[in-house]
Amino acid sequence: MNTGSILVTGANGFLGKNILTHLIDAGFTICATDVGDIPAIQGVPYQKADITRLDELKEAVGRVITVIHAAGLAHIFNDVHKNYEQFREINEIGTANVALAAAEKGVRHFILVSSVSVYGPFTHGLYAEDAPCQPVGPYAISKYNAELRVAEIAEKTGMALTILRLVTLYGEGDPGNVRRLIRSLDQGRFVWIGDGSNRKSLLYKGDAARACVTVASKPVAGTHIYNVSAPPCTMREIVEGIAGALGKQPLPLQIPGSLSLALTRNLSRLPIQKLAGIHQTVQKWMAEDVYDSHLFNRTFDFSVQISIKEGIRKEVDWYLGLRKGK
Repeated sequence: MNTGSILVTGANGFLGKNILTHLIDAGFTICATDVGDIPAIQGVPYQKADITRLDELKEAVGRVITVIHAAGLAHIFNDVHKNYEQFREINEIGTANVALAAAEKGVRHFILVSSVSVYGPFTHGLYAEDAPCQPVGPYAISKYNAELRVAEIAEKTGMALTILRLVTLYGEGDPGNVRRLIRSLDQGRFVWIGDGSNRKSLLYKGDAARACVTVASKPVAGTHIYNVSAPPCTMREIVEGIAGALGKQPLPLQIPGSLSLALTRNLSRLPIQKLAGIHQTVQKWMAEDVYDSHLFNRTFDFSVQISIKEGIRKEVDWYLGLRKGK
């Protein structure tokens, strides 16, 4: 299928590379941009551009009809709050710059890769798109503000806008939390907190890329927001899936959730910087974090192709190969 040229921003990133691969397989005419000098995927027209510099973006956008904006800042695990301005500059202002450049060049459809973090750090039940947005922390706030800015630009210019709120992504090349959990289990540093019955929403990288390509192939006028997720799974399913793929078992020691929360609440009050966020980390580990993607699935006749078991196995195999220096 070829419905015109599509630009992918953040094309060298974890998700961006996968989007490009799926667009190529689907037969689209594509181009790409990122801040790096060299494209991650050879053979694709590539323009180096910094999304915080509007003048560079105007040249990169060129003559395309669709933009998939996957560029952004994430996966900063230390001193997150000290990087507030960096999150704002890249995720909020940078995104607005891309949308402005796209609207000026006559782009018909802008696809914004956003995050379910805009709803808050965890959920109370299954959250659909009508759940209130209560972002917490620099990353989530920057993603929500980016949505607001692009929606305003789209409304003023008539550019179609699709906002995809993705859940936590994982898969080969994962720079995020699932990889950290794999490393923790592999190195014997994992301790069970709670009983693992709480549910999480994850999405394999290939399914996330397919979702973006599906939307690009079916543009609709106006502004639309969708959650994109695989069916929820329990924390125990995730941990035991990783342990099984590693050929290991989690430590049998299990700390009751109530005790962990009480202990970390007190520890976080100590004047020790490394302990400042420990209570929030334990809260998030034990909390429900699940999202309803039925609207997206119905609208685009979409379903995920990679189960949590298969996706975890793929990422663990990649991790083991990386560890062995392959």
